[in-house]
Amino acid sequence: MSATVAPLVRIPVTIVIAVMMSVLGCEKPITPTTDSSISPPLLLWATSSISAVNTDTVNVGPTRTADDLIPISLTVAAKVDCARNPTPQSVEFRIISPLDFGLLASGALADDGLAGDQSKGDGTYTTKASFKIRRVETGVLRIEVQAFGANGYQSNTIMLPLTVFRGNHAPTISLLAAADTVRLLNESQLLALRLKVEDEDGLADISKVVFNSYRPDGGASSGNPFLMYDDGSATHGDEKSGDGIYSLIVTLPPTTQPGTYRFEFMAYDRSNAMSPPLVHRIAVIQ
Repeated sequence: MSATVAPLVRIPVTIVIAVMMSVLGCEKPITPTTDSSISPPLLLWATSSISAVNTDTVNVGPTRTADDLIPISLTVAAKVDCARNPTPQSVEFRIISPLDFGLLASGALADDGLAGDQSKGDGTYTTKASFKIRRVETGVLRIEVQAFGANGYQSNTIMLPLTVFRGNHAPTISLLAAADTVRLLNESQLLALRLKVEDEDGLADISKVVFNSYRPDGGASSGNPFLMYDDGSATHGDEKSGDGIYSLIVTLPPTTQPGTYRFEFMAYDRSNAMSPPLVHRIAVIQ
């Protein structure tokens, strides 16, 4: 009598796995999540409309002093990665002083198409910021930009430098018109003086142009210093206002002491920086 061999039965792999899981437990397999609502916002870039300020070009009065409060205004913009991150609850900036790390200004950027923001909802956030510092306070300020999510997450921080410095330039002068010799002829004579004044910081930086005159014996004239004008007044001999040409007409009476007179011309800017003096000599004869 021969033995009968049962046919081989193939059990599907899925059934085997299911049975094993029933033996080991009913835990569900862990799958990765891609929910962006729990991801921190991401700043792609940030910019400032200015990166340096020369406080000696900012006028807040007729002259400049170290304690002047200098107003500084700028625009801050930042780009948020909206493709992979949720809309942030806020995008904010801070401006930090290099002297004591104090807060000079802070605020929120907006993506609303208003107040400097070019397009609403494009992920670019913008704001205008302003603050004041004393003219003497120079250094590299730090602009920090950061986004905050509604879930409490914070983005990366982008830091932008803002260099504040004093870079004043003294004015320069050149002589345009002045006689070398004046003959009195026993009557009063008019002496026209004209100077060209220049300043790398602009003509608006000029505060005054003057000259001192000295008699042949070396003594100073009683009227020193004499103020020159760029006002377009014919009385002063000036042809056009605000063109950097300073003029004055001086009357020499017939009793003027003969001899060689020395004239020293100087220009001053709002920081009280003086040009190199320009010396001109005029011989007065009868």
